[in-house]
Amino acid sequence: MSTTVPVTLYGSPPSLYSGKARSYLRKASIPFEERLHSHPDYSARILPAIKRFVIPVLETPEGDIVQDTTEIIDFLETRHSQPLGVYPDSPRQKIASMILEMFGDEGMLRPAMHYRWNFPEENDYFISMEFGRFMKADSTEEEAYELAAMPKAAMQKYLPGLGIAKETIPTIEANYQGLLQALNTHLLTSPYLLGGRPTMADFGLYGPMYAHLARDPAPEMLMKTTANRVWRWVERMTAANADMPEFPFMERETLADDAISDTLLDILKIVGREYGPEVIALIDFINTYSAEHPNIESGTPVITDANKRVLGGISIPLGDATITVGARHYSLWMLQRIHDAYDALNTEGRAAVDAVIQSAGLSAFTRQRLKRRIERKNYTEVWA
Repeated sequence: MSTTVPVTLYGSPPSLYSGKARSYLRKASIPFEERLHSHPDYSARILPAIKRFVIPVLETPEGDIVQDTTEIIDFLETRHSQPLGVYPDSPRQKIASMILEMFGDEGMLRPAMHYRWNFPEENDYFISMEFGRFMKADSTEEEAYELAAMPKAAMQKYLPGLGIAKETIPTIEANYQGLLQALNTHLLTSPYLLGGRPTMADFGLYGPMYAHLARDPAPEMLMKTTANRVWRWVERMTAANADMPEFPFMERETLADDAISDTLLDILKIVGREYGPEVIALIDFINTYSAEHPNIESGTPVITDANKRVLGGISIPLGDATITVGARHYSLWMLQRIHDAYDALNTEGRAAVDAVIQSAGLSAFTRQRLKRRIERKNYTEVWA
């Protein structure tokens, strides 16, 4: 892959996952040009290759097309002459970074979608302009409102499947604000989650924290007025350089000796407590489904019905309630990556990780296993 000719990122400013990919490209000093999906090249080359509308998508000058932010970052890390090194070499930090990436990508969808769509008085004008312009860049305000109406309605339909309802909103908000405070405390002494440089932990959390929770007006004001250091971290992750003048003497590396600070451990405990039960329920659901369908051929898409996004629903605890949410099988593809990284450790490394896992209540992320793997081929999840 050329390191001088720009790659192309098809994305959009309000897109959660576009922000994750864009931040990586900046931090890795990879020249890129961002295009909206309304650019004619998206219809000419990207859509025929992927066969569905999705962003972000990376296209290289050599003609490679990569979709999915984790795969985009992995692709660039292996082909760039000076990779950023987003996966720490040390066992505890590597597994922690991957768990936090999964939590950002998947576990943060509830607060991200709630704070975007359930505050119309504060957010609607901004969201309408953003959505309208990425559909037609030169649209007037009136045109933007008209163009945005359909995607806005479509996105709001996802809320029930994420467990966002009147009775769950107080818990969603309390959990998110608790996470904000834990992050705010941690970022007093660390510019990035694992020390002096960003890892997959930062890129995973940055996606929802930037596009939804730090740009949309209602949650932006909440972050700025209650968790200023989290806002500063979002700003830092948006910059192309390290942007850490508050830490002039910190090495631009992860913490020495594979350290997991007490304040990061507090964040990991939140992940274990609030997202771990959903991960266990997902594993149980997919294991039951695969046992009930033993004759599915390898390579068959997990979802064969174009009108569906999930195989079914799972029951999970949320506060004092039990709610039903969609079984997001993609989450388990990410979980398998954590399993693979854990299994590749030597005995000493696994023991070091186990101590953190036990302390933070994260056994769902290393101990619970799928009976049949899920892979990604041709831009979609398939049965192994």
